[in-house]
Amino acid sequence: MIKRIREYIRENGMIRPKDKVLVGISGGPDSVCLLFALLELVQELDFTLMCVHVNHGLREEAIQDEAFVRNLCEAQGIFLVRHTCDVRGRAARENLTLEEAGRMYRYEAFHEDAQAYQCNRIAVAHHANDQAETMLFHLFRGTGIRGLSGMEPVRGKIIRPLLCVEQDEILQWLGERELSWRTDQTNMDQEYTRNRIRHTILSCAQKQINAQSVRHMADTGTELREIERYLEEETEKACQQYVQWEKDSCRILGDVFGQLDPVLRSRLFRRCLKEAGGGLRDMERIHIQLLEALWEKKVGSRLDLPGGRSVYREYTGLCLCCRNPVPENLEKDAPLYPAVPGTYVVGKEKWTFSEELFWENTEKTYTKWFDYDKIKKSLEIRRRMPGDYLEINQEHGRKKLKDYLIDQKVPREQRGQILLLADGSHIMWIPGRRISEGYKVTESTKRILKVQIYGGKQDG
Repeated sequence: MIKRIREYIRENGMIRPKDKVLVGISGGPDSVCLLFALLELVQELDFTLMCVHVNHGLREEAIQDEAFVRNLCEAQGIFLVRHTCDVRGRAARENLTLEEAGRMYRYEAFHEDAQAYQCNRIAVAHHANDQAETMLFHLFRGTGIRGLSGMEPVRGKIIRPLLCVEQDEILQWLGERELSWRTDQTNMDQEYTRNRIRHTILSCAQKQINAQSVRHMADTGTELREIERYLEEETEKACQQYVQWEKDSCRILGDVFGQLDPVLRSRLFRRCLKEAGGGLRDMERIHIQLLEALWEKKVGSRLDLPGGRSVYREYTGLCLCCRNPVPENLEKDAPLYPAVPGTYVVGKEKWTFSEELFWENTEKTYTKWFDYDKIKKSLEIRRRMPGDYLEINQEHGRKKLKDYLIDQKVPREQRGQILLLADGSHIMWIPGRRISEGYKVTESTKRILKVQIYGGKQDG
């Protein structure tokens, strides 16, 4: 098993010499296996590691779990960071399931600690059974190739070295080495959707259809990721050949209908819809079929699509554009309520809003990504008002906007002129400075809002 894990790490470029790896450890068998497997590879692969444990506070045994992890790390001489969080409270505040709230807390802690301790990799203990469960979960909810391929071995800083092994192998390996672990009884609670898939559907498949079901699904996921990667490359080539990009629109040349395979054509349409107006929300297969049918209609024919976009039949092909006009400048003290997608001129700046599938985990001063589903009221571009605040840490600690600007030494005469992105009294973004912790994108984010500001030095 260690040999396979070593090869899987190498094949996927998970760990390189001199890397510092943060290992998430709950105390369960999977994370204990991950820790000891990595310890066996530390010298050979030339990396260092530390651990992080998140106490969700959901079970009476959580304190014992934390003590177990602490003792384990002390025995191995491993530095450990511990966190305690109020999962029930967050789930209630943000209308989340306990599963969702716990996952959000975990990954927030992982990324914060990775940054604080200069770790460039975060290892989590998902294995092949988790992969099969995720594939089924996505399939039942409705998905394409990307969702059916399951979890990626490497995604940003996150690495999953155990995706190549099954849970039975992990338990056998731990037993042979007489390594102990903690049992989380909530993993048996079938109130959780993933537990029902794991203990009912997947278990039935292994017992009554094929004992190698998990292995076959993992192999299929790997093949689907390779197919998706190839199709993405071909879609990019097609975009360069058949699409002309303009300021707020794009033109799809007519040759695409005669020379491009329908599969690639569909993906090209989706790429254009995503980039020329923002996002694929509410976009379904029927809309792609209507786009195909528009080519057969006479010049001047028009199709309106979700998200405020329109497509026109032209002599040379199809023109896809944003239907929302760019409004006049914001009145001095009047708030502006932007739609998504949309582009707005505010003073000398152009604000662009779009819904994205992915985000860049990089610091950009005038491009920010937000968790769309955390917006409680409505987006506003405005100047400051009494009662404005922002969240300054993951524990939802608040700070008055006035106090923040004073701390940042913003001159009094400038404070009232700063344009802000707000959700009611909660300031989401102070452009040029920071976003509120309450809207940051995490591993559990489902919808991403991208906001860009062009103007002044940033736009020449």
